[in-house]
Amino acid sequence: MVGYGIFRTSSGRLTLRIRNFETLESRHDFRYCTRMLMRKISPLCIPLACLVCLSLGPATANAINLGAAYRSGPGYKLKLYSLYYGAETHTNKDGKPDVNDLGLRKYGVSIGNSYLTGNFQFDVIIPVSKIEVNKLKDQDTGLGDILVAAGWFLPVEWANILPAVGVKIPTGNFDKDKSVNNGDGQTDLVMGVYLFKLMQPLSFDAVVKYNVRFRNPGSDFTPGNEFSAEGLMTLRLVEGVRIGPAVNFVIGEDNKKGGKTLPDSGLMRLSAGGEVYFGRLDRVKISLAAYRDVLTRNTFEGIMMLSRIIFVF
Repeated sequence: MVGYGIFRTSSGRLTLRIRNFETLESRHDFRYCTRMLMRKISPLCIPLACLVCLSLGPATANAINLGAAYRSGPGYKLKLYSLYYGAETHTNKDGKPDVNDLGLRKYGVSIGNSYLTGNFQFDVIIPVSKIEVNKLKDQDTGLGDILVAAGWFLPVEWANILPAVGVKIPTGNFDKDKSVNNGDGQTDLVMGVYLFKLMQPLSFDAVVKYNVRFRNPGSDFTPGNEFSAEGLMTLRLVEGVRIGPAVNFVIGEDNKKGGKTLPDSGLMRLSAGGEVYFGRLDRVKISLAAYRDVLTRNTFEGIMMLSRIIFVF
């Protein structure tokens, strides 16, 4: 979910950029701060300014849910996603901690609006969240970056397959001079293919996505494009109740500042977890999931907990 690189802002501050969770700033000399980070003496490199923002895909933030490509009846569905992410550590390009005791916490709710007519599905996801970084003694609360997406179910019978294209709009708070922001100030083009297959008592979900990330005009920073793959397998315990393991992987290209590539700044993250699904009610479906980052580079290392409630109208 994040990548990281070091550069100077137009105001002369040193900025450590951490993809959709952050930007860390200091007024120290560039070489001095870089050297300290590499030696893991993070207190000397901070006060950092962390720009924290979680981009959401058509399902949730880097966490597929059961039936993300399930084709139900036509009409409108309201999908409420709640999220908690906590991290104390950020890792460097070698996967070793370079910042500790961050106290990063994100609490959020995303309002998903989905409409299906024929094979066409249209989605608008509106995130609202509170982000805290105790290390910085700062926080931000409010609207995040909205995602607008459209997909088309392929006319195949052996599985549900949904190619989709979306645009993440920079509607969230962003101020390059603030330490913590709810938005990231730039636009993403999100392309993905979702798959759902039911083979009782098992179900299989998968998604592959590619995010093209555009330049932030305020900071002149361009996050690296990202490829992600997510998978979930569940087992039916009783009718309408399922449980199973999940895995998420994301890897990003190097970031850019002022049009110049920041070497070795691309992120990598492998997370593992699982989901419990309850679907015994006719018009309400509930999922609970938890993930732990098990392998990271140039990103945060933490725990994510999610819930999803779907109301069918």
